[in-house]
Amino acid sequence: MTIEDPHPDDAFVAELRTRREEVLDTLSAMAADDPEAPALCALAGELSYRLHLLTEDGPDDLQLAAQAFELAFRTPGDDGEWAAWRIAFGHVRAFQYDSEPGAELLDAAWELLTEGMAALPADDADHDVVRELGRQLLAACAKQRYLNCDGPVPQRVGLLDEALRRHEAAADALEPGSEEAVALTEALGYLHMERNELLCDPADAEAAAVHYRAVLDAGLPTGDLPLVRYSLGLALMVHGRVRADRDELEQAREEFGTALLQARQATGRQPSWAWDAGIRSALIRFFIWAQWKDHAHAVAAEVELTDLLADPADVERLTPVFLDGFGRLLYERAGVRGDGAGQDRAIGMIRRAVDIWEPERDGAVTATALFLALFQQSRYREDPDPLRLHDVAEACALVLQGEEIFGSLHKLAQTMGSWAWLTLEQEHGITPESPEEVPEAMRAENARIAFLGILDDVGEGRGFLDFSDTDDDFPGIFKGIGGTARGAEVFDLGYERFAALEDDSERAFLALSLLSHGLLLDPHGTHVTEAQKTELIDAALSHGQDDPSWQRRAHAVVAHARLREEISGSGLGMDAVLDHLTRAEAAGAAGAADQDDSFGHGMALSRFVAMTHRGQTAGTADDMEAAGALWRELRDNPHMTAYHRRVFSAQQAGFDAQAAVQRGDLAAADGHIAQLLAAHADLDPDDSTRIELWTLLENARSARDRLADELGAPPAPPLAGRPSAAQLRRAARELPRDHRAWVLGDNGITRFLRARDTTALTEAMELLQEAYDLVDEGSDSRLRYAHCLGSGHCALASVQSLPTARARHLAQGITLLESAFRTAGGPEHRLYAAAGLALGRAYRTRGELRRDDKGAGRRTGLDALRGHAWAALLQSGTEHAAQAVKQATTTALEVAGWCLRDNALDEAVQALDACRGLLLHAATTSRTVPERLVAAGHDALAGEWRAAGLASDPADPLASMREPLSVPSALRRRVLAALTGGDLLQDRLLEPPAPDEIAAALRTLRKDALVYLVPAGDDTPGTAVVVTTTGAVHSVPLPTLTEDAAPLREYVRVPAPGAVRLGEPAPDGRDMGPVPGWSSAGARPGVPSLRQRLDRLCGWAWYAGVRPLLDVFATRTGRAPRLVFVPMGTLGLVPWHAAWELGPDGRRRYALHEAEISYAASARLLCDVAARPEAVHSGAALVVGNPTGDLGWAGAEADAVQRAFYPRGRFLGRREGGAADGPGTPQEVLSWLNGADPDDPDHAVEGGVLHLACHASIARTGGRTAHLSLYGGELSAEELTDAVGGGRGRLGLVLLAACRSHVSGRGHNEAYSLATAFLVAGARSVVGSLWPVPDDATSVLMFLTHHFLRAEGEPPAKALRRAQLWMLDPERELPPGLPARLAERARHIDPDDLSAWAGFTHLGQ
Repeated sequence: MTIEDPHPDDAFVAELRTRREEVLDTLSAMAADDPEAPALCALAGELSYRLHLLTEDGPDDLQLAAQAFELAFRTPGDDGEWAAWRIAFGHVRAFQYDSEPGAELLDAAWELLTEGMAALPADDADHDVVRELGRQLLAACAKQRYLNCDGPVPQRVGLLDEALRRHEAAADALEPGSEEAVALTEALGYLHMERNELLCDPADAEAAAVHYRAVLDAGLPTGDLPLVRYSLGLALMVHGRVRADRDELEQAREEFGTALLQARQATGRQPSWAWDAGIRSALIRFFIWAQWKDHAHAVAAEVELTDLLADPADVERLTPVFLDGFGRLLYERAGVRGDGAGQDRAIGMIRRAVDIWEPERDGAVTATALFLALFQQSRYREDPDPLRLHDVAEACALVLQGEEIFGSLHKLAQTMGSWAWLTLEQEHGITPESPEEVPEAMRAENARIAFLGILDDVGEGRGFLDFSDTDDDFPGIFKGIGGTARGAEVFDLGYERFAALEDDSERAFLALSLLSHGLLLDPHGTHVTEAQKTELIDAALSHGQDDPSWQRRAHAVVAHARLREEISGSGLGMDAVLDHLTRAEAAGAAGAADQDDSFGHGMALSRFVAMTHRGQTAGTADDMEAAGALWRELRDNPHMTAYHRRVFSAQQAGFDAQAAVQRGDLAAADGHIAQLLAAHADLDPDDSTRIELWTLLENARSARDRLADELGAPPAPPLAGRPSAAQLRRAARELPRDHRAWVLGDNGITRFLRARDTTALTEAMELLQEAYDLVDEGSDSRLRYAHCLGSGHCALASVQSLPTARARHLAQGITLLESAFRTAGGPEHRLYAAAGLALGRAYRTRGELRRDDKGAGRRTGLDALRGHAWAALLQSGTEHAAQAVKQATTTALEVAGWCLRDNALDEAVQALDACRGLLLHAATTSRTVPERLVAAGHDALAGEWRAAGLASDPADPLASMREPLSVPSALRRRVLAALTGGDLLQDRLLEPPAPDEIAAALRTLRKDALVYLVPAGDDTPGTAVVVTTTGAVHSVPLPTLTEDAAPLREYVRVPAPGAVRLGEPAPDGRDMGPVPGWSSAGARPGVPSLRQRLDRLCGWAWYAGVRPLLDVFATRTGRAPRLVFVPMGTLGLVPWHAAWELGPDGRRRYALHEAEISYAASARLLCDVAARPEAVHSGAALVVGNPTGDLGWAGAEADAVQRAFYPRGRFLGRREGGAADGPGTPQEVLSWLNGADPDDPDHAVEGGVLHLACHASIARTGGRTAHLSLYGGELSAEELTDAVGGGRGRLGLVLLAACRSHVSGRGHNEAYSLATAFLVAGARSVVGSLWPVPDDATSVLMFLTHHFLRAEGEPPAKALRRAQLWMLDPERELPPGLPARLAERARHIDPDDLSAWAGFTHLGQ
């Protein structure tokens, strides 16, 4: 620790010696008490000290210096010179310490140096050299004091901090880069590493690295630079480990390697620290492998350790930290190879680490002890050596003594330790010498409590089950202690015992135990065979037939076992699962005195899951709604853990978001998604449920964004923290196989939809492929992923530039889609329509003539459309059916386009009508189900249907229609299967009528043709598809018939003041505000009026559609053709009968001048109406006028109609004069429709007339689209079809003198309006309107229609046509009986104001 002068000078040395001799001679002549003697002694000491610094010839100079200074400091002075002598004396003591180390010398040197430095004059430049020397000596002395201290850590830290301060002070005073400064810097690096060793402060390691780098940057040749570089590597290793900085650890390894290379280059041999550098380099590889799962480093470390630890003595040199790390790494590598001996060597290292562990030095031993227990337990399965069990027991005892491991791991140590002691006794006959030898926590009763605690932790979300089959990070370790093989072994042992038992009771109990632990014993459902499961179920259910408690538990466990099977399988057996739960609940009710409420809660949860899954797989909205309602009951149950409440609530939020999207409610969907996102964020990052909630979130967000796109709303902001594909796989691996497949597959689907480049598409397809490979053949998931994967390949084919790549993807896609379509089996599967359409597209894209791909695609598409019909018929109500068939008409138009391009006109008719008016078809069918079932021989099913209440007449019609329908989708599914399967294909519920059936209906109705008006599509021009009374089908090209035509687009998309847009609430029509087109009030600048838009629309309609059709139907007799129009899409908003052109006389010539035009929702409904027997009017009528009191003209019209034409009929509402028969409530109208009005003597007479002069509205609220405003309430189209649908009504005619009563509120192609609802309710003919009609003009037109009906005996279609022609005739004469008020208005009607008369249309007979 001394400081030396390296540059002696002989002359100067001789001079010093001469002077010292003179001083000594002087002293020899002095008296001992001479006051000058101390200073001369100090001077003699100084000269001797300086000679020692310069010559170091021997101990004489140093000894003489010490003697002289000792004499001098018996009576020292206090000036600056004496301060310098103190420092020199301190240096002498330091030299003596170097020769013979001792605490007294070190303390004496420290005292002299500190006192001397304190006494030096601060402003005396003459002492600067001495001051610099003092600083360096104090630094060296402080370091030595620290090194000599073996006291407690706080004392050592104090000395270390003193040394650091002294070194920093000395270094700051020196010239940077000088030899002394560099030496101090190197010492600072060492001291900081020492401090890190004591306090584990990474800042010290970082500071040490800075100092070592500075030494290396100085590059002085006098230092041991390789050793400094090694020290730098050590500092980087320590800091990088604490900070988990891989780059820093990699740099540390490089520094070790460079240091060794430089040392060998400098000396030609290995340095003394070479082994330390190598072993630390291997330790760094362990850190990287353990932290970043880099197996390349594990492999390299194993190679390096083979050489480094070849000598057993080298293993003895390792500290516990090295032994623990290397033991784990070598166990992993040996496990990968299946090398048991290698694993045992690794275990030996970990055991030695535990044996020599010193907590004060090495920290807590618990983690290392836990690894020892786990590894020995794993190895015991292959090598049942009792010594392993002792290791397990002792290691677990160490774990339980510590406080670092708690929760599930603490309980795991309890159970492992208990297992070790139990196995020692049972398999080796080794028992503890005394009960106290077994720690209390590991005794059997406490171990059982610990095991149950582990299960509770899982239930509470504090612990997580891992169902991985392997582990990419630690496959060798996992092979022994994880995976599903251990569960399979337990099941096999249990089943073997079950098979050997003879006692039925014991067999039943063991069977139930094995079944109830299915998730743990066979999480992927791949080990237990169906035969084994069936045998266990039979044993459980056959026992205790008279014991309700046992039957309750048995059926509940069987339900849960089958539930897991159905979730991962086809889902077709979910009814049986629910039946088992029902039986368990019934048994519980029978034995209610002694029931476990928590068990009942578990059954309710199983029912919730089963109903949810059935709703998803079968596509039934009522199951989803019922499951949601059940969850709302369950979530507040005290037996529900907070964790499960959070998880299930999040799951339900995902389902609710999807339901909101189906309803078109974007705000509700966003609210549910926010709940799901919050729940996901709250879960523990290690919770495997988290990735499942993420998958729900991705699905909900994808659906939400599709809805937003439809509505023109912006997409949701990107999700933060979206996992990479690798992270998805890692998280999914911990789940059971079916859950794993779902996570991979559904994330693959959403990523595919979101992908914008080939890389993202390929990554998404890889996830889908992995999911497809995971699921079982024949399972619902297999079908679903085959469909998605096939569609993905077809999409990829479309972006390929190389024909071979395109053909390859297309072939793969077709193969998968064929598999999906084949597996779906029929329209009863929810994916039948989607898979069939995708397959049809793929066939047509391939387009090979030899395969007849075009025809095959067409036929496949037509077959697929049956799936939409099934979906509509399956639902339990109109709202559910509307959600189910949301995409049906788009699909049908696409298939129809294929047929038209192939000139397959009969098939085009089939496609156009297959998905047209499905909601009306469902409502009509519901009322005829019992008769159909009886005719098919299914009397029992018919009885169930009737018992559900739908086929009976309600006591209170309004109350009946306000309640949800009682026929569940499960019963509907059975009924549909009965009516469409086997030899009952003649019941054509799923098939649209063929052309010959349509022709027969046309002849019955005395019509000439049914005309589908099909707008142009992507590859198909506008076309009229015409079915004549002979059954022939023709097509008429209509090249300008497009939904994008400017007049149609303007009419649909530009609302005028007072107009009502679909999907938004607005003022009701008729008299509620001015009607645009004939009044300027409320007009907006730049917005065309309704009259202007109608003029343009109908002028376009003439040339786009009517004129070409009239040319086709021109007859020699000159009779106006009688046509029935089925306009597709927004063409349904066009009043085709009002299409016009200017005649030679400059006056307009309208289509109704040339033809009698009626309308139909679909050929299916047309045929149904045609089949109804004609009803001769007998005078029975219900006239409703102005029930809300704000439609003056409506009241006058209704009053006049009822008095003039239906004097025996009833009048509801408000007359112009006189009393009404009632105010016009919804109940009164429904009672009359149902024939349940006791006050009406004609209520049961066929052919009645219903005239409604009131408000009507189109607005989607609460599952209702179109409704009539009556006194005290509303009557919606949905309520009409649900309450009195199915063609059982006896109405002859319904006239809806109300706004927009023939406008569909559920999509144009559904044609679901008030007018069609009355057709479904049994009316033979209906007249409805297309827009908000003017109250006064409507009153005139309605009176005239009744006049031609009753006074002149015209059928409804002709009566309406004649009334409209009357409105157009400038020479018109007022009919007799027209009230004066209406006659006055009639005189002022403008014939060319289309808004006054053209809005009314005829449907039906």
